[in-house]
Amino acid sequence: MRTFIFVLAAIVAICEIDRVRAADELPAFDIMRNCKAEAAGSTFDDGGASCTKDETEAKNEVTNRWSQFDASQKRSCIGESSTGGDQSYVELLTCLEMGSGGQFRGRKQ
Repeated sequence: MRTFIFVLAAIVAICEIDRVRAADELPAFDIMRNCKAEAAGSTFDDGGASCTKDETEAKNEVTNRWSQFDASQKRSCIGESSTGGDQSYVELLTCLEMGSGGQFRGRKQ
């Protein structure tokens, strides 16, 4: 019985570590798939080029600043930016920036 409890405790600890590690990894969203779906439902026909550009820029920005956000914020925003099957780096970046209280400003335009 004691062995079972130790094994169970070890399994729970490993699962927790994996969840924390997973929140620390940048998600891999399929930009092309997301932008093709968006272009199919749009009246503005550029073949998804503007979407792809926006998503790629947002991914680069998120990649550069990923370590500046805390794990709980990352987990929450990854879930939010993946809602409904769409996966968007633009939405992920927006969520992370809003969650940080605006302390991270985008590039000056």
